[in-house]
Amino acid sequence: MNQPISISKEVIKTQFNPNKYPLIYNYKAEINFSDLNIFTKGPPYEHFEKMRKLAPIYFHPAFLADVEPGFWSLTRYKDIIKVSSDPKTFSSQIGTATLMTLGSEERRHPKLWPSSIDHMLNLDGDLHINLRREHMPFFKPDYIADLRTKVQTKVTILLDAMETKKEFNFVHEFSQQLPIFTLSEILGIPDEDRPKLVTWMEFLELAQYMQIEQLKLRANKTPNTDMINMFNNMVDEMFEYGRDILNSKRKNPANDLLSAIANAELEGQKLSPEFLDGSWLLIIFAGNDTTRNTLSGAIKLLTENPDQKEKLLKNKDLMPNFLQECIRMVSPVMHMRRTSTCETQIGEQRIGKGEKIIMWYGAANRDPSVFMNPNQFDIERENADKHLAFGIGRHTCIGKPVALMQLEEAYKQILSRFPDIHMNGEWKVAPNNFVHAIQEMPVKI
Repeated sequence: MNQPISISKEVIKTQFNPNKYPLIYNYKAEINFSDLNIFTKGPPYEHFEKMRKLAPIYFHPAFLADVEPGFWSLTRYKDIIKVSSDPKTFSSQIGTATLMTLGSEERRHPKLWPSSIDHMLNLDGDLHINLRREHMPFFKPDYIADLRTKVQTKVTILLDAMETKKEFNFVHEFSQQLPIFTLSEILGIPDEDRPKLVTWMEFLELAQYMQIEQLKLRANKTPNTDMINMFNNMVDEMFEYGRDILNSKRKNPANDLLSAIANAELEGQKLSPEFLDGSWLLIIFAGNDTTRNTLSGAIKLLTENPDQKEKLLKNKDLMPNFLQECIRMVSPVMHMRRTSTCETQIGEQRIGKGEKIIMWYGAANRDPSVFMNPNQFDIERENADKHLAFGIGRHTCIGKPVALMQLEEAYKQILSRFPDIHMNGEWKVAPNNFVHAIQEMPVKI
């Protein structure tokens, strides 16, 4: 009998190639995308704009001390559409859809690294479609309609608590709490365990930073050892809980997403332990981040654009388009990756086989060839919903309808009860180049 599928055991054997063909664009970016501190001010939109003008298909050099070659960075809307729409030429499975680099062996976290690879996002073809199909019943209109009623009630409860405080961190009090509640309802996580997911999410957004601290430790520099120990203990706890609950759902399935995942099959086999870990990591991370960071980012946009806020308060029919424009502007997932499977071409640039390609969604979402005055927040923008924040093609985010439902229910009530809500201080963003992870959003009502 064949062994259950584990992508991480295969991808580690893959050889990635440097650029085979001469660079069409002679340009050197002013920043290095491995510098996580750059992202603590939000996505580097100014640099994306320069790249899109001067080198829309830019070959980024290898990261410092990395065993892998560099990668192509795409910042044009049309190029990202092309790559996303051709999964045969541009694979998610060969080199993962999420990792810019697999990293050298000493940089790989023993639990997070394989789990960041063994999940649905990193599958191609029928493997991806079949596993995605197992998730679909929990993202269909009828299911979401029932879920909406629970979300409405939860939003009211959270706003009741906020009203007594007047000034608070919006992330902790609201945008962190609502997606965890919604996800837990879909997954079937007991009420008493849900606060754990909040803590795990906070630590996961610091995973890249912790990797750098671990390298300092090996280099006998001065890392934050207390933080490293706390992080590793959290990871152990998170995966232990995930394995326990998935194994229990395998034995006693219920009508929830965890039961569907626990009993799903790939090529006639139950998911491997690695895939169970990866599915658990993916669902608690991806199920939170888009909604959470758009909820927070919208506060900043409304504060900085009072004219748009006034329009929305006067015309609530603009709510759906307002939400799409918020998602376009925030672009909570900053990039995804593909690997070329053959000789090909993107725009003017020829690409060889086995070359890495990074698609910067935030850059595409501000491409002036698609969005007029792209840096302007305009809740009446006619094509706001053409953003790529949820991806495009076969790998479009499966949770998109749930995210939009939560955003709608949240801001309907927020602006009805607290029309004067606004930022009241400086925000804080995690050092992370994969997600736009807003950790603190001080507000006043």
